[in-house]
Amino acid sequence: MITLTTCFSKFRRTGTVAVLALSWLIPAGAVEIQWSPGDTFAYGATIAPGSALELCGAVDPRLPVEWRYQASGPLTFDIHRHSGSEVIYASRSYLTRQQNGRFSPTFQFDWCWTWANESAEPVSLRVDLKR
Repeated sequence: MITLTTCFSKFRRTGTVAVLALSWLIPAGAVEIQWSPGDTFAYGATIAPGSALELCGAVDPRLPVEWRYQASGPLTFDIHRHSGSEVIYASRSYLTRQQNGRFSPTFQFDWCWTWANESAEPVSLRVDLKR
């Protein structure tokens, strides 16, 4: 059973290099993006320490996605897709509490918005997507 907080193995920081590969550590069963009739998707969750949350769904190049998130603490964030065993990142940031942007891929693929909590405290997250 999948809960709002998707857990995976603990990860550690070694100096300034994060030993972290979110896309393959997160178990299958990420939250699927379900677009509303108004082409929006909103999601809220609390991410436990050492855990991550992944929201995934098809993104059509003709319908770019305006995205934003706000968190109660710092999170590592990325937008990525899989191509076989390769992970292709469209965006990455480290230890941010909020961001927004417009995502307009060249081709239609399933893309994932992913947040990881590297802190020792739970972090609340609110995500809004609009296409």
